Amino acid sequence: MMAKMDYIKKLEKDLLEYMVKDKEDLQIKGWYFGINSSTSLKIGMKNNELGGPYSCPKAEDSIRGKIYIIWKDNRRSVASLESNTLNNIPRMMVYWRRASYMDEGAPDIYVDSQYPDVKLYDEEVHKMIDEDQDSLYDYLSNYKSQLLEGGLRNITATASASYFDHYIRNSQGLKIENRATSFSTSLYADETYGKSYISRRKLMKDRSQSFINQIASTVLSLRKKGTIEGGPMKILLMPEVTEAFILHYLLRNLQGSSVHNKRSAFLQGDFDEGKKVMAENLNLYLNTIEDYNQGSYISTYEGVAGGEIHLIKDGQLNSPILDLKYANKMNKKATPLPAGQGSLKFYGKKKENYQDTIDGMDKGIIICNLLGMHTQDATSGNYSLTAPNCMILEKGKIVGGCKAVISGNFFEALKDQETAIVELKGSEEPMLLMKSKITVD
Repeated sequence: MMAKMDYIKKLEKDLLEYMVKDKEDLQIKGWYFGINSSTSLKIGMKNNELGGPYSCPKAEDSIRGKIYIIWKDNRRSVASLESNTLNNIPRMMVYWRRASYMDEGAPDIYVDSQYPDVKLYDEEVHKMIDEDQDSLYDYLSNYKSQLLEGGLRNITATASASYFDHYIRNSQGLKIENRATSFSTSLYADETYGKSYISRRKLMKDRSQSFINQIASTVLSLRKKGTIEGGPMKILLMPEVTEAFILHYLLRNLQGSSVHNKRSAFLQGDFDEGKKVMAENLNLYLNTIEDYNQGSYISTYEGVAGGEIHLIKDGQLNSPILDLKYANKMNKKATPLPAGQGSLKFYGKKKENYQDTIDGMDKGIIICNLLGMHTQDATSGNYSLTAPNCMILEKGKIVGGCKAVISGNFFEALKDQETAIVELKGSEEPMLLMKSKITVD
C-alpha cells in the first residue's frame, strides 16, 4: 500500500495537472478531497469464548476517503477513494467523468474564515494498538468474569482501538491535517440486553464498572417474567432508546435537504418563526468541537469548520442542519454536520434523578430496546413499536420483565410538560420519561 503522504502528494499533483493542462472533456476547474488513513485492532468474545472462529482478532491498515470534482462545464462528480485508486488516475478520471451529473444548486469550492483547535488524539488509545494490546483483552476478560460470577450465562463483547490521520485538501488552498483516536467496546449478555461505548479516549475503570453493573442488573431484572395491565402510562426510555427516537424523529426532520424539499415535518418558515415543537425545558444541541468527543472534528470535507449550534432551543426550532448546497438554497449560513455518536446533545434545563424518578412511578415500564424503528413514519411523529424487553415498575420497584408494544405520537410527547430528561449514573446520554399507550402480549 502506498505511504499516506505519498498518496496525498500524488493525488494533489494529478488533480493540479487536470486543472492546468488542456484535457478536453476531462478539464477540472475545482475539487476537494478528504482522506482517512487508519490503523485499528479489534478483538471479540462470542458466547463466552474469547477469539474463536466468530470473533477472531482483526488488525487493519486502510486508506479511505471521498473526492468531489467540478468539471469545466460545471458538471459534478463524487467518488470514493481507496488505497488502490491512484494506480491508474487517467482511467479513474474517465470513470468519474462518465458518472458526472448536473446540479444547478451545487456550491463552489469553499474555505471557511477560521478553523477550531480540537483535541481528538489520545496517546493511551494509540498505545493499545502498538504496545499494549493486552489491555483490550483485559476489558473482555473483566466483563466475562464479573458477569458470570453475577449469575449471567452468556457473554458476547468486543473491544477495539484505532488511530487515524485525517487530510482535507481543496483547490482553493485548504490544507488540514490532524491525528485522532477512537476506542469502542460493546457488551451483550444472555442474548437479552447490551450497551456500547465509543470515544476518542478509553473507557475508564469507574465508567466501565457502571457499564457492567447496569447490564447485569437489567438482565437479571428481565429474567423474572411479570405482568402489567396495558393502557396509557408513563414509560422510561433507556439512553440508547432515547437516542433512537431523537435520531429518527428529530434528526431526519432537521436535515436541510428535507426541509427545503418539503419532505420534513418542519417548513423553512417554522425555523424563521421559532415554532414551538417541544416543551420549553427541552433542547437539541449540535456540538462538533468538544475535546475528545467521538463526533467532533476540525472541518467537514466541504471545508465547513466544526462548531456548535442549537437546532432546537427552549423548545423552539432554531436552525436546520445545512451543508453548503442547502445553506445557499435557503439563504443561510452552513452549519456543522452531525458526525457520529456524541455530536448531538439532547438535554433539559431541568433534570430528574433516575432513582427519584423510579421511586415516584406507581405504574410504568422501562423500555430497554425496540424493534422496527426504521419502519416508522418520521414526518408524522406516530409510532407503534415492539419492545421485546421491558422492566415492569410497580410502586417504585422493578418487579419483573415483559414484552410490550408502545404506541403514540413522539412530537406530542415532546410538547407535554410532564415529559422529562432523566440522568442515569455512568451514562453521558439521558433517559426520557414520557407518556405512551402500552399493549402487553
